[in-house]
Order: sequence, then structure tokens, then C-alpha cells
Amino acid sequence: MPQIARSRKSISRKPYRVGRSKTGLGLFAIEPIRKGTFIIEYWGRRIPTKITDSLETKYLFEINSRWTVDGSTRRNIARYINHSCRPNAESDIKKGAILISAIKNIKPGDEITYNYGKGYFETFIKPKGCKCAACIEKRRLARAEARAKNGKANGTRRARRPKAAKSSRNAAS
Repeated sequence: MPQIARSRKSISRKPYRVGRSKTGLGLFAIEPIRKGTFIIEYWGRRIPTKITDSLETKYLFEINSRWTVDGSTRRNIARYINHSCRPNAESDIKKGAILISAIKNIKPGDEITYNYGKGYFETFIKPKGCKCAACIEKRRLARAEARAKNGKANGTRRARRPKAAKSSRNAAS
């Protein structure tokens, strides 16, 4: 009896995949995710918030002042969701569960992101510089504006470099 080929869509019921991102690994949509749709739960070992400073992991999600979830296990796929200053998802804590839902329509191929919060941003992201798409674009526009401003202030444009002369080795060939 011939085997019937299954489409990728029928094998995976999840609308996302882990893939290479500009900031490392990230979670990407493989099918459209509508605004308001639950995406995934962030889960892990529940530990007292008091001892989190002694842990050497960055996958900590504070539920309240008493409890924190250590999501460092690789089976916690939600740990691959990266930070963005303009996110397309948000976290919500309901009965101790951390639920990630879409706050915008997410197209296939888009990276799923949420804002990690001011405390995490100030401690871990800001010292190294935020690498989210929104901040990269903001810095690119600021550099372009600064170049345009400097060019107008000087009244001249930057001269192009002259082309390098061919080496004698290439000329002999």
C-alpha cells in the first residue's frame, strides 16, 4: 500500500518554530497568528524570588514578589521569545501561569517578541544596547539624520574614495 505524504502543517499543530534571530535564537511564526490569540505558556521550576540573585540564569520570570519561574530548561520553548521595545505579543499571569498572547496580527516568518519590562531592560539589555528591530531602526535613522545634518552644516558632501590602482601582479596576467 503506498504511503501518503503528510504536509508539514499536519505534523505540527504549533504555529511557531525556533530559528536563528539577529539576537541569537528566537521564536518565529510559521502560520498567521491573529491578535488576541494565545501562543504559548512560559513554564519552569517555581522558586522563591529571594534566591534568584544567586542563580546564574537569565530565564527568570517573576510572577510576584514571592515567586519566580526559572524557565531555563530547553523544553520551555517560550524561553526563545526575544525582547522588543515594539512587541507583537505580551505576557499575562493568570493563576500563577505565564501566558503569552498576540497583541498584533503576526505574519508567517515574523519573530514573536514581547517587552521584558523595565527592570530586566535596565539591568541586562541597556548596558549592551538593545538589539530589537525597533531600536536598530531608530539608531539607523538617527545616524542618517546626523550625516545629513553634518553634510548641510559643512556645505559639502563627503568625497568618494578613488578606486585603487590595479596591482602589477593583476596587470601581468
